Amino acid sequence: MKTSKLIAIIFLFSGSIFPMFGSAENLFIDTPLQEIEFHKNLPLPKTWRVCYPNCNDENKIQVNIVNKEGSFFAIEQLHFFEKDFFELKTIENPENIEFLFQLKNGLAHPISKLSYNISRSTHKLDLKISSSEPISIKIRANQTLHPENIVGLGGLYNGTSLISFSTEGIEKMKQASILNDPEKFWHGARSRFWSFLISSSETVQSYSINDIDTESNSFTLNSNSESGEYHFIFYFGPIERSALISVSSQLKDLLYTVLWDWLRWICFGFQMILSWVFSWVGNLGVSIILLALIIKIFLYPLSTIAEKWQQEVNEIQSWLQPRLKNIKTNYTGEEAHQKTLALYQEKDISPMYTVKSLAGLLIQIPIFIAVFDMLGESIMLKGQSFLWISDLSRPDYWISLPFIIPYFGGTLNLLPLLMTVITVLSAYNFQDKHLLGELRKQQQVKLYIMALAFFVLFYTFPAGMVLYWTASNGMQLIKTLVVKYKT
Repeated sequence: MKTSKLIAIIFLFSGSIFPMFGSAENLFIDTPLQEIEFHKNLPLPKTWRVCYPNCNDENKIQVNIVNKEGSFFAIEQLHFFEKDFFELKTIENPENIEFLFQLKNGLAHPISKLSYNISRSTHKLDLKISSSEPISIKIRANQTLHPENIVGLGGLYNGTSLISFSTEGIEKMKQASILNDPEKFWHGARSRFWSFLISSSETVQSYSINDIDTESNSFTLNSNSESGEYHFIFYFGPIERSALISVSSQLKDLLYTVLWDWLRWICFGFQMILSWVFSWVGNLGVSIILLALIIKIFLYPLSTIAEKWQQEVNEIQSWLQPRLKNIKTNYTGEEAHQKTLALYQEKDISPMYTVKSLAGLLIQIPIFIAVFDMLGESIMLKGQSFLWISDLSRPDYWISLPFIIPYFGGTLNLLPLLMTVITVLSAYNFQDKHLLGELRKQQQVKLYIMALAFFVLFYTFPAGMVLYWTASNGMQLIKTLVVKYKT
């Protein structure tokens, strides 16, 4: 009895230390961030699962890859080999787990050894190969990274693309000549939230990217090493800052790639604020609303200056309009021109005075761009619900329609409607004592047109982005009503 208990304890203890399990034919590496399945004698992954934030989180999101016959990841030199050519040795370390495939004694094959070194704490995998021939790695990432399928303008987030980047920048993958400094480069595929990337170490003297197919999102990396030793580094995981930089600081360039560096750092700042708020309130929808409030408070001094400049411009316009109308009615040609110049000189008004009102808006535009780009690319939103919204990373899809509307799709999205109603109410209650009645009406019409334009643009945008804009407009409406009823 004691012996059986002892055996049971040893079994449980060993199971908690060694995160591997399997059958006679399959072996699994199971870490908090990824799970990879290998055939016992097959030196290629059969399945590959990665998770965010981790595989033990009940709210995790994940990507599952089935690498059937090398459909996702393949080493060309292993294409025709017999599965029993190699034998497997497992090496356990505190920081990683290593699967070592060695060619059996007496057998002939260009590849004598492959080593998969899987990190326990990151989405990193190191692949080391000993080969008498150059190594070719084939990547096929067509639908494997869970691309989005949003209609309308929200479709900007759809699809998977091939990318190459170095310290000099990031670009769509194109046919490359032989690279003599390959360790500075990363190549691979990305979707909105996931990426699969490969780089090499100093053991590879040179390589080229070939067989690029942007339709199937596939390419081949052909490498050469005079020593016969090859070392490749893989990142398969979320496009999330902490996960990326845990493998390489260079990988953070995957985030907010279309923005200037200074705008990217504003995005990182907003991401930190959102994460901090979320850690306190535990609901991402509420966190986005609070982020809108924090940004409103932060921008209050700039908004005050912008409003002051706008009031000054409105005062000038209200003074100028009737006088310019009178000149237009009573004078023509050069005389009208001279009268107009004299009018501007009387009040010392610059012909470019309206630019002053635009300056206040231009100050806030970078903030608008940064927060929207951050929310659009943040994997935090994936799968997070709020009220009737099941996923903040996608349109809110309130009600399914029995028909399809071009551009708008086949659903009724409630949040853009609420956003538009709030904007229209703000326009309706717009009050500026510095504007004459006619100018005020013109300003209101402009605001109505803007509300309609934003409705069309935002209708299929991710709900998290629309929620932010709705909350921000709601706060502006409250301010407008307070000012209106105070006066």
